[in-house]
Order: sequence, then structure tokens, then C-alpha cells
Amino acid sequence: MRVPTILTIYGLLVTAPVFAQRTKGRHQPARHSLRSDVVGCYAFFAGTGKRIDADYYHASPLVRLDSAVHPAFADDPVPGAHRILIRLDTAGHRLDPIDPRPRLGPMWGADSLSDSISVSFTTGFSGAFLVLAASPHVDTLRGYIEDHWDFSDPTGRDKAHAVRVPCVE
Repeated sequence: MRVPTILTIYGLLVTAPVFAQRTKGRHQPARHSLRSDVVGCYAFFAGTGKRIDADYYHASPLVRLDSAVHPAFADDPVPGAHRILIRLDTAGHRLDPIDPRPRLGPMWGADSLSDSISVSFTTGFSGAFLVLAASPHVDTLRGYIEDHWDFSDPTGRDKAHAVRVPCVE
């Protein structure tokens, strides 16, 4: 090897850790940052197209994924990990009354590391849970659903998908 090549390689080895430290955290999206491309209304289905409320506890087949942080997690050290999910009736209107008290309930969140969203219909003890791939600019999200129980391991795992639908409200 020639001397200039050796000096160049040595210079890169010495400065790379310094450069990496200076740029650490820059231009990287937060793991649970808002995925505005998935905010909106969806119809949820399990298996071969069956509505999820038929077989999964506390699940709603029609929801709106809201951009607001879930109030029960407003002081969470991981901002934005839990966002409001609004359960809708078959006409697309809010199913649950607005409750100003922060409590566990339906929620969703995005995970940039796996490019997915998670949707939880928990009551605080039990409920259905979905994980769906969230590729940009796709109106059908695919993944899986399972029931979570406070007294046992998850059960009833099946394929699931969510289809974007127009929001009424």
C-alpha cells in the first residue's frame, strides 16, 4: 500500500467515530412519531374478510385513528407512542361518549423501526390487539390480530387487514 492510501484510511478510522457522535440523532425520525399518512378511518377484518367484532374481545370493525396523543399517556416519557383511537358505529359516528378523564381504552401507535402500527382495543385488562404493516401511500394495511387477556397468554391469532374508508365526522 502506498503512504497516501494508508493515511487516508487512518484518517477515516480516526474521524468516523467523532463524525458519528456529532451527527447522532440528526435526521432520524422518532421511533413513535406521528404517521400522518395513516391517520383516518379504517374498516378492520380478520382472516378471510370477517369483521373483527365477531370473534375478538372489545374490538370495533370501524375506527378513526386520530393524531392526538392519548390523554392517559400525556406524561409518558416516550411522546406519541399512544394515540387516540375512536371506535365508530356502522354509520361512521363515534361509538363511545367523550370522557374527559384519562383512562385506558382504545389506542394506536406507530413504530418506525418496523414500519408498522399497533392498534389496541384494551379495556385495561383484556382486548384485541392488531399489528399492521404501514407502507406509505397504501390504503390497505395487512398484519395480524390476537386477543390479549389479563389472565393468560394471547389467543386467537389470525391474519388481519384494515381498509381505509371515508370519515363521516
